[in-house]
Amino acid sequence: MRRWTWGVVLLALGLPATAAWAVKKDEKLYVKARNTRVLKSAVPTADVVAVLQPGQQVAWKGADPKNAQWHQVTEPGGKAGYVFQTNLSTKPPDMELVSKDGKTRGIDTASFVSSGAAVKALSPGAEKYGKEKGGDYAVAVSQIKALEALALKVTPVEIDAHVKQAGLFPVVAPNTKLGPQAKKAVK
Repeated sequence: MRRWTWGVVLLALGLPATAAWAVKKDEKLYVKARNTRVLKSAVPTADVVAVLQPGQQVAWKGADPKNAQWHQVTEPGGKAGYVFQTNLSTKPPDMELVSKDGKTRGIDTASFVSSGAAVKALSPGAEKYGKEKGGDYAVAVSQIKALEALALKVTPVEIDAHVKQAGLFPVVAPNTKLGPQAKKAVK
């Protein structure tokens, strides 16, 4: 039976069709989710080998034989590990669009994610509204702006140290690279 026919049969049975159907061993897949953890083994509590960002490519080694929701990959630095299937895609993630001076352009997804712009709490319109409304709204805007400024000063190394000290689940590696926008904001 053809591959697509099997996919239809599996979907009809309610079984997930994974990226494995379209990919051969050692082919490249793209990371879809922010702070995707590459784990030492195919369990969610395993040690973190690396933390990847959207758009980064990994070499696909195959689905875990015991749990097909986990896929063995080699990350860009050459370390092998496991990633949950929903964090992988055969296509690169959509580029973020930004507008400046009336011109729309795409920007690098990994740079955008690490810039802080992806999690900016207030849009310029929301900020303007809060200031014009005054009172508690204006106070809230100034507090959020102060928190945004503080967040830009925290480095991945500091986050990693805090996570380890507090015994939290790691989401940022100490060697996480800052995008160009974040580097400008920190200076």
